[in-house]
Amino acid sequence: MSIDTLENQIGRFLASEAPEVMSIKGAWGVGKTYAWTKYLNSAKNQHKISLRRYSYVSLFGINSLDDLKFSIYENMVDRKSIGRKPTVESFKSNTVELLRSLGKKTLPLISSNASIDHYHSMLNSLTFLSLEKTIICIDDFERKGKNIEAQDVLGLITQLKEQKKCKIILILNDESLSTDSSIDYIKLREKVIDTELRFSPTAEDCVQIALKSDKVSRQLGENIVKLGINNIRIIKKIEKLSELFVPLLKDYDDQILSHALQTITLLTWCYYGQSNNTPDYNFVVSRTSTFGDLDDEVVLSTQQQHWCSILRQYDNFFVGEFDLQIARLVENGYVDEKALRREAVELNEKICAASSESSFQAAWKKFNESFDDNEQEVITCLSDSFKNNAKYISPVNLDGAVRLLRYLGKAKLATKIINLYIDKRKENTELFNLNSSAIPAEIKDWEVISKFRKNYISLSAKRSILEICDQLLTGDNCSEDEDTHLSQATVEEYVKLFKSQKGQKLSQYVDLCLRFSRLGGTTEHQELISDKAAEALRIIGRESKLNASRVRRFGIKVD
Repeated sequence: MSIDTLENQIGRFLASEAPEVMSIKGAWGVGKTYAWTKYLNSAKNQHKISLRRYSYVSLFGINSLDDLKFSIYENMVDRKSIGRKPTVESFKSNTVELLRSLGKKTLPLISSNASIDHYHSMLNSLTFLSLEKTIICIDDFERKGKNIEAQDVLGLITQLKEQKKCKIILILNDESLSTDSSIDYIKLREKVIDTELRFSPTAEDCVQIALKSDKVSRQLGENIVKLGINNIRIIKKIEKLSELFVPLLKDYDDQILSHALQTITLLTWCYYGQSNNTPDYNFVVSRTSTFGDLDDEVVLSTQQQHWCSILRQYDNFFVGEFDLQIARLVENGYVDEKALRREAVELNEKICAASSESSFQAAWKKFNESFDDNEQEVITCLSDSFKNNAKYISPVNLDGAVRLLRYLGKAKLATKIINLYIDKRKENTELFNLNSSAIPAEIKDWEVISKFRKNYISLSAKRSILEICDQLLTGDNCSEDEDTHLSQATVEEYVKLFKSQKGQKLSQYVDLCLRFSRLGGTTEHQELISDKAAEALRIIGRESKLNASRVRRFGIKVD
């Protein structure tokens, strides 16, 4: 059913005073309640609601008919207050009206000797009596409590319609009904339900219902339609998460924001989606290379091939460092502003470079977007992209390009590109650390692995133990090469390191170097690091009684 049809049916339902029961059913999250609420408020604003009172009740957690009846009463508001939550004042107003309608003659009927249970029963009866000519929305039918039967709820709905002249809207996910509830609903719906609507909106419908018409919402809408997301709960989640980073990216190129909105749409859908058609979140986040689909060593299932197809249609999406910051937002619910801005700067530079005809993206498009006989053109463009834009190409995409060139019989060119890449990126030592999170996917080409490892060892040898400790204090794990380098430092170097530090950094460096002796399963190199650091502290402690006391804080005794 389209949203136009649903809107017309709800409008007709609200405009008539005739008692009626309408059900809106559909899958989880498609926006049944959201659409009902939107069109209800629209009808209120246009003064097209016939009955004077309205009550919304969710069956979630309700375990008895008495609880349901009272919940309907306490949530009842005047039609002018539709869109606002019931308050103590609205409850008082309902109660005053109830007492006024009963009049003084009712009071003698209430015995002073009555028990609390009697009063409770009488209160439920009196409040139910007041439910005349009311629009009642009963939501979450499939989530009712275990102690209340579906047929009892449907029986109460019939009673409200026939005896109280009410109009009832029943909202349910019939796919999630228990077996018994489903049987009761199917068996009784012909007698109870006057109009039954199945709401199955398209992605375009959901965008129209859920999003505004501003620039950001329009971009989100385009992404949502491209992916075919027809779940309003997820769409609202996408919108809410995007609001957390949009203000942070206002000073960058518009393409940065567009990229972030593209990423948040896909990753939120994958993280929260429950459909078999939704790509697995971890599968998407692990797709870190433009050449991911060319990996012969990875055997994809039919479902994974379908996911790859979705990602190819979504601008051949793969995850970069900027996208990983968006992923952390999806997973954790908050933004690491400093890290996001840092990656936005990097991405901005890549976008500027991508505008070149010889960019890596241009080369990939020549390969990916046709079956033309243009092998040499692809190879030339790929080669030129490394000459001009190596700074903006990730190690994972270097690996993919090299393996493609080898497959095409261009092994010498592959070697040349590897050497060129290393030469142009040699100032970034950590880039070549194969154990670092800076390389989020496995490098597979043997020559890339060999030369990266050799280059990293060579560059690391030039780093001081201060530089390595600074990196480790940021939270990075210690690689085997860094273990080796720290263990080869002399005791005198550790003395110099500790004595060069002031303030909080002093304790941080000392604890960092001693921590290996406090952990189980240490390697020979790690034991050496702790031993040399401890000996350096003993040397410092022997310099004075004051320093001897200072090093004792770290568990080191001079004598």
